[in-house]
Amino acid sequence: MAEMLAGWWLAIAGLPIYTQPLPAAPELPAIAAVAARQVPLRRPCYRLSCRDAEWTASTARQRIWSPKAPGVRPRTVAHPLVKLPDRRLAPLHSPFSSREFIRSGGNHVKWDTRYGLEAIRSPETSLRIEFGTGVRIEPYTDFGTAAMGPIATGQLQLSQELGKRASFTQEVQVETGRENTFLRQTLAFDYELFPQWTLRSDFELRHDTLGNGGRGSTDTEGSLKLRRTF
Repeated sequence: MAEMLAGWWLAIAGLPIYTQPLPAAPELPAIAAVAARQVPLRRPCYRLSCRDAEWTASTARQRIWSPKAPGVRPRTVAHPLVKLPDRRLAPLHSPFSSREFIRSGGNHVKWDTRYGLEAIRSPETSLRIEFGTGVRIEPYTDFGTAAMGPIATGQLQLSQELGKRASFTQEVQVETGRENTFLRQTLAFDYELFPQWTLRSDFELRHDTLGNGGRGSTDTEGSLKLRRTF
């Protein structure tokens, strides 16, 4: 109604500028376009909040049905997301230990540094290999070489489970110095006779390249034991 009255006012006032067509309605005169509501008289607003915002109709969604019972959703509300059933995740624990290691140390007998590698690691079989270098202080102590000075060492440890009652263990130690090489090897076999009774057999071999006048000597030793645990 306001736009129609404004159109008639412009027609009566006779402003010549409004007798020409407007860009929004080029086929009609300006007065006719305003009266027909094809051209609005509002000034364009380029702000975030316009003063004549009440002229525009609200575009917000209106509820066409209001809930009456508690917990009932109105029809204009989007359907809720379907929640998937909860799945229990089994806790996974995988303790990690490196297969490689380096250790160093010594005492009044020798000082050395060793590099070790677990070549095989399983519940039934274990194989570990070590190499190292150092200095021997006391000759022939703890199955060592016959002279003081730099040495090279090596060690092999093998453990094997033979069923539920038996197990086999082998250990080889080698040390080389300026004068000789000393080798020590032990073999052990354990068998469980009863829950608290174990039969253990040991065999040990020691070889010294400097023994027997430089021609080398080998000593062997074995034992058979019955062990009871309390």
